[in-house]
Amino acid sequence: MSLSNSRNQFLAFESHNQDNIQYERKGGIFVTTCVCVSFILCAVLVATLVGVIVYFITYFKLSQSVSTNDFWNEAEPFGHNGPPSPDLRLPSAVVPSFYRLKLRTDLDNSNFKGEVYITIKAKSNVKEIILHSKGLSINDKAKLTEQTYEEIQTLHRKKREEPSNDTISENPTTATTANTLNVTIKEVEAQKPNETIVPSSNEHNETTPIKLNTNVTNETSNDTPANETTTPTAEIPIPNNTVYTTVTNMNTHVTHSSARNIQISSITKGSGDQLIIKLASTLKPDVDYILELNFEGKISDAMTGFYKSTYTGSDGQIRSLGVTQFEPTSARAAFPCFDEPAFKAMFEISIAHPGNLTALSNMKVSSQEDIPDSPGWRWTHFERSVNMSTYLVAYIVSDFKSVETTYISKDNITKPIRVWTRPELINKASYALTITPKLLEYYEEVFGLPYVLDKLDLIAIPDFSSGAMENWGLITFRETTLLFDPAASGPRDKQNVAIDVAHELAHQWFGNLVTMKWWTDLWLNEGFATYIEYVGVDHIEPEWNMFESFSIDKMDLLRSDSLKNTSPVSRKVIDASEISQKFDEISYTKGANLIRMLNHTVSEELFHKGLLIYLNQWTYSNAEENDLWAAMSTAVKSDSNLGQLSVVDFMNSWTRQAGYPVVNVNRNYENGDVMFEQKLFTSSDDPYQAMIDQLWHIPISYTLPSQGNQSAKPQSAKPELWLKERSVIAHLPVDRTQALYVNVDAIGYYRVNYDTKNWELLSAALKSGHFKSPITKAQLIDDAFNLAKFSHVNYSQALGLTTCVIEGEDSKVVWELLLNNMGFIKYNIRSTSGYVYFQDYMKILLQKQLERLNFGLSKPKDDNEAFLIENLVMWECEVEAPRCLKWAQEEFTNWSTQGDLSNNSIPVYLRSLVYNMAIKKGGRRAFEFFWDAFQNATDPNVKTLIINNLPSTRDPALITLLLERSLNDLPNQYASTVWGVEPTVGTSIAQDFLMKNFDAIYNKFTSMDEFTFPGILNGAFGFITSEDELNKLKSFALQHKDKLLPVSQTLQKMMDTAKLRIEWMKRHAPTVNAWFKDYVTNHKKSLPEAPTTTTPSTTTASTGNATQTTIGNEIGTASSNTGNVEQNGTTVAPEINGTTTTTSP
Repeated sequence: MSLSNSRNQFLAFESHNQDNIQYERKGGIFVTTCVCVSFILCAVLVATLVGVIVYFITYFKLSQSVSTNDFWNEAEPFGHNGPPSPDLRLPSAVVPSFYRLKLRTDLDNSNFKGEVYITIKAKSNVKEIILHSKGLSINDKAKLTEQTYEEIQTLHRKKREEPSNDTISENPTTATTANTLNVTIKEVEAQKPNETIVPSSNEHNETTPIKLNTNVTNETSNDTPANETTTPTAEIPIPNNTVYTTVTNMNTHVTHSSARNIQISSITKGSGDQLIIKLASTLKPDVDYILELNFEGKISDAMTGFYKSTYTGSDGQIRSLGVTQFEPTSARAAFPCFDEPAFKAMFEISIAHPGNLTALSNMKVSSQEDIPDSPGWRWTHFERSVNMSTYLVAYIVSDFKSVETTYISKDNITKPIRVWTRPELINKASYALTITPKLLEYYEEVFGLPYVLDKLDLIAIPDFSSGAMENWGLITFRETTLLFDPAASGPRDKQNVAIDVAHELAHQWFGNLVTMKWWTDLWLNEGFATYIEYVGVDHIEPEWNMFESFSIDKMDLLRSDSLKNTSPVSRKVIDASEISQKFDEISYTKGANLIRMLNHTVSEELFHKGLLIYLNQWTYSNAEENDLWAAMSTAVKSDSNLGQLSVVDFMNSWTRQAGYPVVNVNRNYENGDVMFEQKLFTSSDDPYQAMIDQLWHIPISYTLPSQGNQSAKPQSAKPELWLKERSVIAHLPVDRTQALYVNVDAIGYYRVNYDTKNWELLSAALKSGHFKSPITKAQLIDDAFNLAKFSHVNYSQALGLTTCVIEGEDSKVVWELLLNNMGFIKYNIRSTSGYVYFQDYMKILLQKQLERLNFGLSKPKDDNEAFLIENLVMWECEVEAPRCLKWAQEEFTNWSTQGDLSNNSIPVYLRSLVYNMAIKKGGRRAFEFFWDAFQNATDPNVKTLIINNLPSTRDPALITLLLERSLNDLPNQYASTVWGVEPTVGTSIAQDFLMKNFDAIYNKFTSMDEFTFPGILNGAFGFITSEDELNKLKSFALQHKDKLLPVSQTLQKMMDTAKLRIEWMKRHAPTVNAWFKDYVTNHKKSLPEAPTTTTPSTTTASTGNATQTTIGNEIGTASSNTGNVEQNGTTVAPEINGTTTTTSP
């Protein structure tokens, strides 16, 4: 609060009027004037002295307090707790129904011009129209006309009736026959007035007046004859009138009758990208008006809006293409529009472009025509779209080639599917082309509705920010997420393509056909698409066991969702900066897991029934989460066993509350009673009270492992009881010697803790092989480690579970979750003396399974084995196993010293590891080798593989060089990747570089898109383990608080994670180090002699090449250091078989 510095707050003053002084004696004493004056002076002096003392004491205390509070405010320093921003949402009084958009794109000069005719209606009497425009110049040809229509008979057509000629007529006609209905919408130009500048009626500083026509008279016209048109004047040759024919399944029941011009008083640019159009007269409700705006804009070099991407062709020439990326709020940067999800409308788009390029958009091409006064240019006109949100509009101009197939949709229509890419990569498009029709056919069965458009294009963009974007009918991808070459890429790349294609195709129903009303419910789009992507990929590639991967993603998310400042799935967006922050793992992965939990709770049959109800009810419209719950509620009414289930209460307890619970299971082994108790699972010692008080509706499933003669209870994830209050006691038929396992297959979104005895029973069952499900094994290990992390169980209990894999384990999900948790420990203790024992323990853990797999030197039997080999061999090298380091050195040397680098003999699933080790150990020579390889590569997968590993270098100068190149020398989509440096040397350099060059870095990466800059922050400050680094982050954040508000949630989670690591080091590092030391020491004592590792045969490098010798020797020298090494300021004895140099997991 504000405190005054005035002494008036400490001193009291009395006012005396001499005329009111009474001398009549009422008791007391009399003093002389001299004594009285002396007394008063003394009193004033004392009061003054007291005031001064109080003032300085208060000032000193406040200065200390203010200094602390200004440094950091722990109570959500970046939170938006006030009312919504006044300019966040457009008024709903005016809504669009149709856009006629015409664009001329000039890639050579990086600009575009266009006209848009927006058909709108007012819901009430209003005198202004507010829509969005960002960075566009709106010229003086704005017009608004009132449209009067005559209602005629409605006809339903399944197919569009094309005009008899090949081009769209410039002289539209209306004609009605028994079989065909043509609808004409005429764009009538107002009288040409004198041009004046009208001052804005809004005197606020944030508005800017725009030059426009103002002396427009209201005029009523007679019905225009069918063979006459009035053509609006334009600065570019754009056809102004078009015959609109009926569209598939559209209800057409009006024809043009007349138009009346409405005077526009002023157009101003307001805050929040708003374009405010003031009118001289009031709009009448439920009357169609057409707003015509002419505009110009720059084709961006960023990766949002309408932007330019480039690539180098096979002839060495740089070629350009124009691309759109509008989600979440960038359509307004390409054309004036009502740029919010709820303002759905139909679009009819025409693109003018050079004739040697191809234009694509959401819909099929209806016709093309040359532009007579622009030789070499042509118009491409697209069919009218279905009702959709502006963020799904897309158009692309390129010289790309395509491969094509077809499929027959559920409504028995043959629809073309094309995959587009630059000509040099067209041979990599076959896998995506093969799986797309399979996924579409499967999704049509899942959703019960056909894919509604008449075509589908998928296109690989050379410069693309996110993985992919679900634009309706024209899905855009990063090249590496759409293209796959089995000869040059591994199974991981193939799986990534399948996942991204499946995700974006799922959006064609969830997100496109039915769209969230506002970004608060983004998770309805992304959560569903994420869940369905696993369902879809599991259908087309069942050998991948995708739901094991789903479980891994879920358990990884549980770590970050336990942070103090995690957020609910359905969190109200009240500031524009929060929209981009909704695109996070909470909306995607948590949303997907909650949908899956609902599916297993109500049964797949009823879940599917609820989906059909929801999609049919909200097709071509917008919905909120409770609309989905209402549909599911309707579906479950048919099941008497679920009669007491309130889907709304159940799901809202998960979507509207942050975090998740831990269920504590305490058994009474005498009478069989089991107490289930829920409480918030959090990483914080001081969580928010509101989160502590939360209660969830938790479906409890359980089973028993088989043991001896006791058979296992059938394993089912369907809930057997509910935990809705703080605790509940249930009597379960469990023998006292049997382990009780709760949350079958980790379907429920919660962790489980048990009493000590049950943990012992579970550990015994796990090690003796009584649990057959890999997900069960992985879940128990992951829960134990994360419970230990926050002192709910002893670390010895969690670490003891890891010994279950010492004799070998073939499951990739078990290994991945075990190694993920060991990675957290590895990173934290890497600078302690216990790290050498950790390395030795990991070698013991890995040895048997690596031997089974022949250390990855034999061809994997399937993709899952390749995934496992990739992970285990990587860890073998990370803990400095001599065999792995020697093998990696030889593989790199053999490849790098041959003449043809395209002849790469390193197994594709191990290339990333070999490159990483070479860069990490090889010094400047290896770094420059890979930098040149990156520069010269044309294959996007090769470029991505190299740039992902370049930040592994440990040379401070090379790290700084990479960070500098991120600002100027790297393409946008690769620039942020090099910030993935390794701690502690790399992150320390990145922190200083960011703080020193903040403005340049901020401007570079925030101009690219809304999503990249958080990755920069995480690269620099995402691995904090000391109070000094944390204070450094706080100081940096407060210094740039205004600019960092749009990434507030990222910063808060980084603070939470840093505190977690710092506290973990204080509480657990000594105990964990002691456990590793004891185990390794006892293990060595139990062996009759030190085991020797037989190194499998590998290809021996030739020594006849000088380059080979130089690079190979550098790597060899780096990996054979025998002296002490300094880690994070601490001198540590070297590990026996290699160096103690460490990296983050």
